[in-house]
Amino acid sequence: MKRIWVWAFFGLGLALAGFSDLPAGPVAERVERVVQAGWMQGYPDGTFRGTEPVNRYQLVATLGRALKDLGVEPKQAAFKDVPQGHWAMEGLALAAAWELVSGYPDGTFRGQEELNRAALAVVLAKMLDRLGVTKEAPLPWDVPQDHWAAAAVCRVLGAGLMSLNPDDSFGLAAKVNRYQLALALARLQPLVEAKKPAPVPPTPSVAPQSPSFSLASQETLDVAARWVGAGGKKVVALGERVLLWEAGRVQDLGPNESLQAAIPPWKLKGGVLEDGKARYVPLGTKGGKEVLPPVFQRLREGHLSLDPMGAYLLVVPSIPLCDCPSRVVRFALLLTNPVGLYAEYVYLLDQPGNRVVGVAWPDSKSLIVLEEGKTHTLLYRVNLGAGEDIAFSVWDEGGLEERNPLPVRPVGKVLLAELPVVSVWGLGFEGPERLLTTREGKLVHVQLSTTLW
Repeated sequence: MKRIWVWAFFGLGLALAGFSDLPAGPVAERVERVVQAGWMQGYPDGTFRGTEPVNRYQLVATLGRALKDLGVEPKQAAFKDVPQGHWAMEGLALAAAWELVSGYPDGTFRGQEELNRAALAVVLAKMLDRLGVTKEAPLPWDVPQDHWAAAAVCRVLGAGLMSLNPDDSFGLAAKVNRYQLALALARLQPLVEAKKPAPVPPTPSVAPQSPSFSLASQETLDVAARWVGAGGKKVVALGERVLLWEAGRVQDLGPNESLQAAIPPWKLKGGVLEDGKARYVPLGTKGGKEVLPPVFQRLREGHLSLDPMGAYLLVVPSIPLCDCPSRVVRFALLLTNPVGLYAEYVYLLDQPGNRVVGVAWPDSKSLIVLEEGKTHTLLYRVNLGAGEDIAFSVWDEGGLEERNPLPVRPVGKVLLAELPVVSVWGLGFEGPERLLTTREGKLVHVQLSTTLW
């Protein structure tokens, strides 16, 4: 690989072990167990890199996956040095819910700090408390009785989560690497499995009740456009020319050079992303920086949208990315600076054959999606917080609908309104009640009877 992203530890992993740099034996078996559980992942080049150190961000993101399996509800965690939308925020919120980690007196988390064995022992001991495991081992000779981690060391040794060195020392200050974290998690996994809540029947992706929002009116505008989209305060219409609305002003950005979707500086053209500086392509594709999931090699048409702050770019194919009658469309979420994959979400369509005809991102927690079926065009709100980060797994090859039960959690959808099939394409917004789309080469205003967010 030409680049390694800091979040590759969690977001760019392989679903199965069999890593090229993993020696055969008990270590490989335990790493594979943790990887298959979804708690740790490898790198896109097929390596695990077990000797790399682990920092505080990586620890909470990993533990967050285990806590998610236990059904733990996240708790708001605010630190001065952790921005909203940070890639480790979900894991941090889950770890905070069980009080596994805390910040520093100055209100910082210092997630880039590398983890030592004393700190890992304290976190794991807190998790053992929550799981009701109380077995202890004698204190190693190199750990003073009055050390702040002494009790935790006895707990993790007693539970078998951590081991002594060959000379029977613990090594409080030694750095924790990925191998050591994987071994601890492998020993923790049976305890988590024993405490996992019983599975609940899946809820329907779409509520059966009538829409709570209704269409008030539609108005066709005298503006040529074949696609419309929005990001932050920008609204872009693509016709023969590219038009940009921002702060109440309309700007002509020039002729449309075969663009499928565009939110400046981002452009989707021929299934390839560009931002004026580089081309971004799926992993395994030559001729650009590899940041999209491999399955996006099948992208032929789709939509773009930026979150309200401009920190994340959403790439949405209009149809499933597999050669099968799939009901699943991938939502890929990219960091915009620096550019890299943040997460991959799964969106379940109502019926095979439907397609996504527009996506807008007016609120950080939700999307507004237009989905075209055989009899109606459906307007939904999609809960981003319920997305399933499946990274780069075997499911990227499609065929999800052939599995029973479904191996991934569908993203929650709320039906807002039904429109007659009118062959619309693209989706933007001018306010909580006014949406934009295109039909027959013209821009169309859609007025709803109440607000969307």
